[in-house]
Amino acid sequence: MKQKLTILLAIVCLVVAGPRSVSAQDYIPTPVTVSKDKVRLGGRLYYSHVVLEKQTLYSISKAYGVSIDEIIQSNAGIQADGTGLQKNAIIMIPVTDAKDAKDVQTVAEPEPQPQPAEDTPEYKIHTVKWFEDIDDIAKTYGVSVKDIMDYNGLTSRKLSKRQKIKIPLVPVQQAAPQPQVETPPAPPATVDEPEPEPKEEAAPVVTTPEEPSLLEDFVEGLMGKKTVNVALLLPLGAKGSVNSDFMDFYCGVLLAVKDLEEQGIGTNLSVYDVAGGAIPSRDALVSNDLVLGPVTEKDLTAVLDRVNGRTAVISPLEQKAEHLAGSCSNFVQAPTSNQTQYDDLIAWAESETAPADKVLLITEKGRTSPAFTGITSALSRRNLRHSTISYSIIEGRKIPSTMPQYLTKQGVNRIIVATESEAFMGDVMRNIGIIMDKGYNVVMYAPSKLRTFDTIDGTGFHNANLHISSSYSIDYSLPEVDRFVKAYRALYNTEPNGFSFQGYDTARFFISKCSKYGNRWMKKVPGETESLLHADFRMEATESGALVNRAVRRTVYDKDFSTHLVK
Repeated sequence: MKQKLTILLAIVCLVVAGPRSVSAQDYIPTPVTVSKDKVRLGGRLYYSHVVLEKQTLYSISKAYGVSIDEIIQSNAGIQADGTGLQKNAIIMIPVTDAKDAKDVQTVAEPEPQPQPAEDTPEYKIHTVKWFEDIDDIAKTYGVSVKDIMDYNGLTSRKLSKRQKIKIPLVPVQQAAPQPQVETPPAPPATVDEPEPEPKEEAAPVVTTPEEPSLLEDFVEGLMGKKTVNVALLLPLGAKGSVNSDFMDFYCGVLLAVKDLEEQGIGTNLSVYDVAGGAIPSRDALVSNDLVLGPVTEKDLTAVLDRVNGRTAVISPLEQKAEHLAGSCSNFVQAPTSNQTQYDDLIAWAESETAPADKVLLITEKGRTSPAFTGITSALSRRNLRHSTISYSIIEGRKIPSTMPQYLTKQGVNRIIVATESEAFMGDVMRNIGIIMDKGYNVVMYAPSKLRTFDTIDGTGFHNANLHISSSYSIDYSLPEVDRFVKAYRALYNTEPNGFSFQGYDTARFFISKCSKYGNRWMKKVPGETESLLHADFRMEATESGALVNRAVRRTVYDKDFSTHLVK
């Protein structure tokens, strides 16, 4: 049975404290509409309500039929005088209506029933197609709607696309009671604990979802999807120590879903905590249009094996996972790979090199790294003439006297550093500073990892006019970035980080493309380029049919201590 693990951090931080005041003379409460979103918190069911301007505790309590005290008790930070009730904050309203509570309750699975001894099966599995309702299905099989609902324990006539239901082949009153089918995906603010894979029976019932029909592909190619089903797989660590980085990624995804909804694109988001490598069942995964995650290459491989090509699996963070695109046609690499960044860095240096310039490659003697391998291989594929200095940190003090023989004072000295060692990079930066003091004009090209080194003074980046090719870079002067930062602060009462931006960009790009193009979105996206807050997307199809992102952001550290993106 699925257990819903509520992510308390994502809920509690939504309530932003701050007093509000308005004169009684001009105060007009905003009408309150009861939310359709429900979440489970500590074993109790709540509505997730977004507070609009001028809504009050009184008006909200009346609309939901609960007391003000119940709202205050359910939301830390809200006081009886209205303190803490702020515009755009999300608050929890306890569900008191028994019918509403039943609608989203997790139903315990009854004990498995023995299979009938007869050779003739008593039911058939049907996977609901996008154009079907329960009346169509009943007519197709010559059974009544009531029979289908009773046999499956359904309390509503509403069915979801690709939902599996059992069609009785014998009268319902003669058949053994059957367990209720799997419920639709959970609301955004809950995390599903993955179910263990069911053991194979001697004569298993085939429950593999049907492939989309040609008609479905054609119609969705013209009209797209109004609602996209997404499984989000992250190692959140909800049962133990919460991983704050992946929680930030999740918060970014939720904000993207909210913004897409305002554009008329709906998202059914099922969130799975895959900490410890716990992967959801095959049926839980393939019922979605997209699987976003997991994070590690190992877990991505496990998910790709489990879905067996039946739904798209998007790698949201792992830059080293691109090789999976060689054999898995349903794989999508969202972050640009390290090698693509190195290739772009060398192409950039080549495009800027004038006849009077000199190009110098600096490497660490006796040590190799992915940056060394990637940059040297990129240089070997291009026609960029260059000299090479390879030395160890112990030899570093002698290098300023050696370097001038490879440099020029008539043009620009373009120095490419191929290392991921923080200590060695620090020594290179020191030597470049000495050379510049001697009157040499230097432009430095280095791996993006350089920005993560804490021991290197950023002043040197600007003095050396550092050039970096990377997957991610944020321009905080852009109005759309400013809007995101303000919305994130208002919702979560904290500052967004790189994971927050990446969660937003990744979810927004792929959900919107799936909505626009339907099931054939992977064939339609190649060739399109889109620039979002934190990253760019230029998807390229591989020979296998998989997609990899080839977009790179070029960042320049200017001598006036500003930075800018090169378009």
